[in-house]
Amino acid sequence: MLISLNWLKEFVDIDIEPEEVAQVLTMGGIEIESLTHVGVELKSCLTGKIEKVTAHPNSEKLKLAHVNLGERTQTVVCGAPNTKVGLVVAYAPEGSDLPSGVKVGRVAIKGVDSPGMLCSEKELGLGEDASGLLVFEEDTPIGVPLSRAFSDIEDVILEVSVTPNRGDCLSIIGVAREIAALTGKTVKLPTVDLDESGGDINDELAVEVPDFDLCPRYVAKMIDNVEVKVSPFPVRLRLFRGGVRPISNIVDATNYVLMECGQPLHAFDYFSLGGQKIVVRRCAQGEVFQTLDKMDRRLPVQSLMIRDAEKSVALAGIMGGLNSEILDSTNRVVIESACFERFGVRRTAKALGMSTEASFRFERGVDPDGCVWAANRVASCIRSWSGGNILKGIIDVYPEPITRRAVTLRTAKSNITLGLNISLKEVKSYLQRLGIAVKDLGGADGALECVAPSWRWDLEREIDYIEEVARIHGFQNIPATMPVCDVEPDHTKREYNLVNKVRDLMNASNFTEIITMSFISSNANDPFRKDFDSEVDFALLNPLTEDFSVMRRSLLPGLMGALKRNLNFKNENLRLYEIGRTFVPVLGVETPLEHLKLTGAACGSRYPNIWHFSRGEIDILGKVEVRPEVDFFDIKGALENVLDGLGIEDVQYTSSDRPFLHPGKSSDVLVKGDKIGFIGELSPEKTREIGLSKKVQIFDVLLEPLFVQSSKDRVFDPLPRYPYIERDLSVIVETNCSEDKIKLLISRLGHDIITSVILFDLYRGESIPEGHKSMAFRIRYQSEDRTLTDAEVQEVHSQVITALMTELGIAVRE
Repeated sequence: MLISLNWLKEFVDIDIEPEEVAQVLTMGGIEIESLTHVGVELKSCLTGKIEKVTAHPNSEKLKLAHVNLGERTQTVVCGAPNTKVGLVVAYAPEGSDLPSGVKVGRVAIKGVDSPGMLCSEKELGLGEDASGLLVFEEDTPIGVPLSRAFSDIEDVILEVSVTPNRGDCLSIIGVAREIAALTGKTVKLPTVDLDESGGDINDELAVEVPDFDLCPRYVAKMIDNVEVKVSPFPVRLRLFRGGVRPISNIVDATNYVLMECGQPLHAFDYFSLGGQKIVVRRCAQGEVFQTLDKMDRRLPVQSLMIRDAEKSVALAGIMGGLNSEILDSTNRVVIESACFERFGVRRTAKALGMSTEASFRFERGVDPDGCVWAANRVASCIRSWSGGNILKGIIDVYPEPITRRAVTLRTAKSNITLGLNISLKEVKSYLQRLGIAVKDLGGADGALECVAPSWRWDLEREIDYIEEVARIHGFQNIPATMPVCDVEPDHTKREYNLVNKVRDLMNASNFTEIITMSFISSNANDPFRKDFDSEVDFALLNPLTEDFSVMRRSLLPGLMGALKRNLNFKNENLRLYEIGRTFVPVLGVETPLEHLKLTGAACGSRYPNIWHFSRGEIDILGKVEVRPEVDFFDIKGALENVLDGLGIEDVQYTSSDRPFLHPGKSSDVLVKGDKIGFIGELSPEKTREIGLSKKVQIFDVLLEPLFVQSSKDRVFDPLPRYPYIERDLSVIVETNCSEDKIKLLISRLGHDIITSVILFDLYRGESIPEGHKSMAFRIRYQSEDRTLTDAEVQEVHSQVITALMTELGIAVRE
């Protein structure tokens, strides 16, 4: 927001330099981003009155303006279309350097000498209009510097950065209040000359507010017999330097008071209001409304509208309608000064993608007690700038007045929080400077009952008032002290240590950790949505963009996005993983269920580009050596490395039916019978759908169940003292019979002498019946306390074969 220092001085006495003003405000929490001196280049420019206009002897388009400069008359060549006798204009003499970059000299134009020039407001840096001469009011002094004729020509513009909780500072008076509080001065509000010479407003207009939950207060004022014209130059200048485009005296008056006190206002053409009635209520379902910018907008549900008896005429708190705008022919005006519910305005503005000066302020909260003052102030300005008669009375619909809750502030608590020793008297003084009503409650802790002023929506808790004490006392006056102890993160938490251990294990498998956003687009979940228990995503109420509209339910969308970006840049050999939380919506619960997960993905070559590894070249025999790519077993090895490192036992891999995984190259991961995730190759269909150019191996596991099962200590097993005996067992089983099922049964029958079971061969083909496969296991027998005999081993081996034949229906191959 841009603030004029000259304008500020009308409301508070400022006897310090502009730079010091900026410092005071910044240290008080109102940051001044920049400070600009304006108008200093116009010291040589004068006011002048065109006494006579004659034709240029050598040009039909140019004229000779004879300008009265007070002590002398100067003839200037001018081509402006609005050049005429009687105008008071700005004259830049020879040697002037204008803000627009124009250097004024004595030049001959079409054979006529022209010392100096008559200027437009754009050339002088006083506006945007370059279509003609800048014209001042008739009573402007003649032949004096512009800075003497108009006190605001030379000014200092402060660029103020206001935090979202300080909507009260989005105005001249709001900043003046801050300066007054920080410097111990008093705010002086402008006087309102309210000469009500018209009829009674209640005879001309009716206001109804059925949806007062979205509009706690609605104030209307009327002015009759107005003349729509250009605003006075000082008004236009202040608006321009405040970043607002001047339009007409009526509209400019609403914007002027908006900048002055922070209350958004709107002016309606009275005769455009059907039934001479205003109704404040929610929009109709599917309603389309044309705003002042000539855009047809489909209104979101719950949008609050200003209506007349027949139609909508304004989008409440955001923008007026084209069907009720102020025209050149307007002669009766209705002024709206309302307090709209801030969250309702924000929802509608965000849904429509709109942000206006009005909505920006309503979203941050306006002063409900200032609506009447603002309506009277703008009526006074309109009468002053356009004539007319202010109608008697005011319409004020305020069914449930807004009050501020009393908060107890303990002086002792304030001093402990700030590390200061401020007296009770000083604390009361600081708060009263801010307009806070303070009542002494007594007590050893110096308790005060505080009630915030109507313009301060942000003061709700004791800590808020403590911050106000710190601001007025001065943050720079709080001594810097070292903390009484070193504060470090608690590295002893078991989950923290286990997450770091998982990270180390993945790094040891040559995987690279990535971190992706927890917010994703709803479309990003689509390739994996069938794997979710519910189709519903956990949506954000106020997303930054559509790309970040829901919370992620899986880490896979982020990993797939990273893979795709890298593959597009020809970085094809990838091993990536992420440790992060996923968010699952729960029916009837506001917050999602969170899971900590480890997800990995790999693609490309198994080996790096090093000379002693195959690079897919042709050898001396003409045989093509194809570089092996990562496969299911590579990614399984990385996962097993993590499981082994955490001391997880009883891990099983069973066939998976997840639709996005390759059938036959995927499995679910179980720990002690509980499913904790999956592993496998992304199916060709999903690979193409996502847009990946390589086969991708992925795994996804829950970490919390692994942490529960994780063994804290590893026990050393001494080397066996007695020899082992190995027996091979080759069996024919059905295709759907898993290795784990056979190994589990063998181990269960081991009588404590079977120490390992390894699958060393898997075969399908000739001599094997269709729907079956051949599996060969190597079983190791060993005892801790004796040397086993062949007879002992053979007895157990025979029991194993019998059990496999009985329980699984296998056939033993000879």
